[in-house]
Amino acid sequence: MSATAGYDLWASDYDGFDNPMVALAALAFAQAKLPLEGAAFLDVGCGTGRNLGLARDGGATTLVGIDGSRGMLAQAQARLGEAATLVEADLSGTWPQLPGPAFDIACISLVLEHFPSVAPILAQTATHLKSGGVLFVAEMHADLAAAGTGAHFEKDGKVHRLPSFRHDDAEFAQALAAAGFAPCAIAAWLADDHAALVPKLAKHRGKRVLASFVARKL
Repeated sequence: MSATAGYDLWASDYDGFDNPMVALAALAFAQAKLPLEGAAFLDVGCGTGRNLGLARDGGATTLVGIDGSRGMLAQAQARLGEAATLVEADLSGTWPQLPGPAFDIACISLVLEHFPSVAPILAQTATHLKSGGVLFVAEMHADLAAAGTGAHFEKDGKVHRLPSFRHDDAEFAQALAAAGFAPCAIAAWLADDHAALVPKLAKHRGKRVLASFVARKL
């Protein structure tokens, strides 16, 4: 099943699913302390609009989300109403013109695992960020992907697995440099450190489960 078809099918249940990666990515978003007040915020692969909602609550004044799944965008529209502009597009293709000026902040959360390479999406995202703008990324750690974990869900008694690719720190560093970002540290989130708060992580004890970083466009 393609990622787009999978998320269309998953959309109506997605926010009700106890997803440990979503919970951990939300922690990473909070700890990043992004300068949201008054910001123009772009969410790449916005899904049901969770991060757009967090950006709105943090004071962002311009909210734009782009995603390939109509089902997920419908959920985002229901969540955000007129607060956000939502754009349907194939993230691996050429994006349409996005509304507004260049963005102060871009977010890509739990999206890149579905693409063979992170470089094209990071490059396109960079073109929509102003100089000095920041990019927040949270992604399944390469160690977890190597262990065979990937995005999946159950519906009507059937488990659906979505395309999942492994991306390590070296790939991110190379893609960020090529897209015009300054070097940045990539944080590795250990399951052991967060299992008390996110119980489903207990099965991944001893593994790095999430990678996150904030990169600044030169």
